[in-house]
Amino acid sequence: MSISVTLLYGGLNVLLVTALGMNVSRMRGVLKAGLGQVPEGLVRPVRAHGNAAEWAPLGIFGLLLLELAGVGSLALHLLGGGFLLGRVLHAAGVLLKTPLSAAAAGLNYLTLAVMGGWAVWLHFVH
Repeated sequence: MSISVTLLYGGLNVLLVTALGMNVSRMRGVLKAGLGQVPEGLVRPVRAHGNAAEWAPLGIFGLLLLELAGVGSLALHLLGGGFLLGRVLHAAGVLLKTPLSAAAAGLNYLTLAVMGGWAVWLHFVH
């Protein structure tokens, strides 16, 4: 069975987490902050990266479960795209200090809830 949709959104989420991590490393150099030191200018980059690293695996896993269960490509792209959009907007909101992060978190919770609910429903109908 192909997992091409999960490969796409999984790969994009991995690239996002990597880019956010590289930003933390860059900021550590700019601020000359060693490991364990979190000056004010590093708090938002660290949280943007950490939040993405915490949630991305769950979204990728949920998408994989649905794809392996045979859910159609359109639904998978809507869920994967919605989840990725939420992750990107959340990171931007945290980094730019905007309320966008709250709306993006809501989008993430929605897509994850749909993935989880759908997976449970599939268990009972198969």
